[in-house]
This record gives sequence, C-alpha cells and structure tokens, in this order.
Amino acid sequence: MDLKKALTYVAFGFLFTLINLNITIGTLTINFTPDFVGWILFFLAFDKLGSYVEGKTYLKWMALILAIVSAAIWVLELAKQQLEISILSTIVSFVSLIYLFIFLGVLEKIAADQESSTSSTIHMLKYVNAFLDIAFIVVALFAGFNQGNNFPIMVTGVIGALALMSAVFICLTLFRLRKDVIAKMS
Repeated sequence: MDLKKALTYVAFGFLFTLINLNITIGTLTINFTPDFVGWILFFLAFDKLGSYVEGKTYLKWMALILAIVSAAIWVLELAKQQLEISILSTIVSFVSLIYLFIFLGVLEKIAADQESSTSSTIHMLKYVNAFLDIAFIVVALFAGFNQGNNFPIMVTGVIGALALMSAVFICLTLFRLRKDVIAKMS
C-alpha cells in the first residue's frame, strides 16, 4: 500500500476526468485533458490503495474499460468522424457517475482513517456530484428531444456550470487530502 502515490494518481485522475480543457485551432478542437488519462491514473492507483479497495476489484477493471472507451471516443472526436457517438458518451458518463460515487466512498474512508478534515467534505461532495451529474444527463437528454424549447438548454447550462464548480471543489479537496496524508506520514 502506497497511499501517497495512490492519492497523487487519484487527485490528478479526477482532474482529467472531471475537467475538460478544449483548444480550437482553426477547425480542429483538441481536448488537452482527455478522460482516458484520468481513468488510466485510477487504474494505476487501485493496487496502491491496499485494503481500502479490498473486495472492489471491479473498480480497477471498470477504470480500464472506461479508459479504453474514452480513448476511442477521444480519437473519434479528434478525427471528426461522422459517427453518432453521443449515445456512447452518455453511457460512459453514466458509468463514470457510478464509478466516481463508489470511489469517493473509498476516499472518504481513507480521509476518516487518516483523520483528515476532508472526510465530511468528500462525503457531501459524493452526493452533490452524483445529483448534479444525474440532473445534467437527464436534462440534457430532455433538451435533445425538445429542440424548439430553449428552457431545457438554459437549465442544462446552469446545471453544467454547477457540476463544473463541484468538480473543481472535488479536485481541490483531493489535493488537500493528499497533502494531509503526506503530512501525517512525515
């Protein structure tokens, strides 16, 4: 078990999975924080979490599957393929939501065991993030079916902004947890 390295992978993994930084050059849009990098970091962190993930080996393999599928989506978007990948992206978003909810529970346990002040924050963020992600998926699907109505699109934008703020707060909290664990180990 190497909590310091595991939490470093996890904190940066969340950064990649929760925040998208797109740069457009002419007609080409490149995501410089692709989700698959984050899922690879989660995959690498799994074995370093020791007893905290005992009985949850499905998390390791879910991370690998999410990495592969996310990489395929990233390549297809980069290559501007005319394939309809929005359904696949929605499925990946939903599976990611489930994964992150379970994984935040693991991190909450680590924070509690390490006597970090982030434990209660992670507990709250686990539910806030899940609620915002579900709301975003549902409202975005609803907006897709109601093309003439701008209200669902506006609501989707507001929920998306709140979800982004939640993602940033999760990243900051995980870096704080990492700092607390490193300080305790020193």
